[in-house]
Amino acid sequence: MASRSITLAAAIFSTLSPGALAQLFTVNCAPLTVQRADPIVNPGVLSSHVHVASGGTAFALDESNERARAANATTCDKNLDKSNYWQPQLYHIRTDGRFEIVPNEGNAVYYIDRACDFVAGRTNCANTPHAKAPPAGLRMTTGDPNLRTETNNLPTTQCDTIRAQTFFPSCWDGVNLDSPNHQSHMAFPAIGDYNTGVCPESHPVAILSVFYEFFYKTGAINGFNRLVWSTGDTTGFGLHGDFLNGWSDQGALDRAIGTCTGPQGVTDPGCSLNVGPNGPGRSSSQVVEVAPPNEDVGLNGPLDRLPGNNPVTDQATGQAPSQAPSQAPSQAPSQTTDQSTSQATSQDNQDNQDNQDDQADFFDFN
Repeated sequence: MASRSITLAAAIFSTLSPGALAQLFTVNCAPLTVQRADPIVNPGVLSSHVHVASGGTAFALDESNERARAANATTCDKNLDKSNYWQPQLYHIRTDGRFEIVPNEGNAVYYIDRACDFVAGRTNCANTPHAKAPPAGLRMTTGDPNLRTETNNLPTTQCDTIRAQTFFPSCWDGVNLDSPNHQSHMAFPAIGDYNTGVCPESHPVAILSVFYEFFYKTGAINGFNRLVWSTGDTTGFGLHGDFLNGWSDQGALDRAIGTCTGPQGVTDPGCSLNVGPNGPGRSSSQVVEVAPPNEDVGLNGPLDRLPGNNPVTDQATGQAPSQAPSQAPSQAPSQTTDQSTSQATSQDNQDNQDNQDDQADFFDFN
């Protein structure tokens, strides 16, 4: 996973405006758990759909940021990172109508310094201070699981790997660590380019942009037919993500952009994340501390319906598809080192809410 994220670093910079420079460090994680849990949106009860989560082993139906920081271990390659990162689980709809899990191979998380604080009269981020690290206790979501307004579908021919990307807002209101909809305390830059611009006055504090890449092994599917998110979304436009800050040493996170982005990256002896004999750490499989809900989400074989009984919806109509797509070749093309051979993206650069939705709907597949 680490080598893959290094290969893909150039793709991240391609999302920035021409001439923009950004510093970043990455966290690479093995999967932790697949379950119908979302401690941000549905704390203490079953979520409406299944998620795949990585990071700290404290992930559970009900999880505070304090509990996350005290997790026993993490699946990520930064020992200090007990945060949790999650997206909806991807399923394959077989020709017999049953649903099988598409294996998740892990994920990369980028912390990118690319926005700047609001200051009256500021029009760009040239020669401005670093963005702050996500504050302790922060919880946020990006995207909308109910969106079905894109005209494209999830890939309809088999590929080896799908990379599902979610970008979180990089401007904070400076006060609230969460909000009723888990989004309104955050915003995207509003002055200049919405990727690398100046934060709006309503959300004046720039924080490091948090960007996910989750990898799904679609090449492992036998008899490829059709893909669907656990929400029932076949369009891909309802992709979304959740972030729960669980860094056990907030001070080390605060210093990371200044100490871990030089030529040696996180292996630099002065990097604040370089804390042990294995340097920053190594990604590894771990077991969640709280057992998942007693529910079959497809880990034991195909299911008759999506967990939560979510209907499969097609395109902007929100209706069930009238017929199955034509059969695709069962032989997946071999993987290449270029993960950006194709991309389905949402609309760009409208109002802030549109940006919020847009940044959670990127796919690369090969």
